[in-house]
Amino acid sequence: MIRLCLHAVTQSAPTLWQRLGIGQGALRGLIIGLGVALLSACNILPESPQLNHYELPTTALEPLGEPAPYTLQLLTPYANRTLSTQRILVNPEGHELRAYDGAAWVDTAPALLRERFAQALLDTQLVYAMTFSGESGAPELVLQTHLYRFQVHYDDGQPVVHVQLNAQLINRQTGKILAVHPVYVKRPVTDGVQLEQVIPVFGQAADDASRQLTQWLHETLQQPNLLHSTSSTSAK
Repeated sequence: MIRLCLHAVTQSAPTLWQRLGIGQGALRGLIIGLGVALLSACNILPESPQLNHYELPTTALEPLGEPAPYTLQLLTPYANRTLSTQRILVNPEGHELRAYDGAAWVDTAPALLRERFAQALLDTQLVYAMTFSGESGAPELVLQTHLYRFQVHYDDGQPVVHVQLNAQLINRQTGKILAVHPVYVKRPVTDGVQLEQVIPVFGQAADDASRQLTQWLHETLQQPNLLHSTSSTSAK
């Protein structure tokens, strides 16, 4: 029965066009017209909003002494899916995270902070050499960080930039954690609530976090027999 129906439809299709008086030329024109209409419909769909991209402002740090005789591998901070974004996050109230309209960082938050920490290590001249993940070399130490906050919180109606992370210094050969240090910076935005006033404070908070991180590293790298020491947690 199914075969018979299909056969009947197949056979009757040309006859139907003939009865309607539509020739092949007219049919071809109808198909082209439908295609043009579909393309026109695509053009009136709403376009994706344009984003203004912002760099993270930085301030150079002062050298902290002679470089320690180590090669350090700097890893990109680990972060959850929400923080691993280019959007500039804000928590206006409660536990909801939003993004500033029409604005984004030039890279994801973890990548921005990796570059900021790399610049801080170069400025302070903490180690003999530094590498990134995937680069050649044989680093003795690995700096690993976990990012928990890189966003604006509204505290009593005032925007405050929060940068929170936890750093671990690791013996690359053994995988042993040699030292741990938490960093939590809160910087209020005092000049207003617009994004133009918020961006510089993100830079100041990242500078503070870099300063705390490098100061802790400087003190840790001065320890004798560092590669053979046991794990220690540094106070904030």
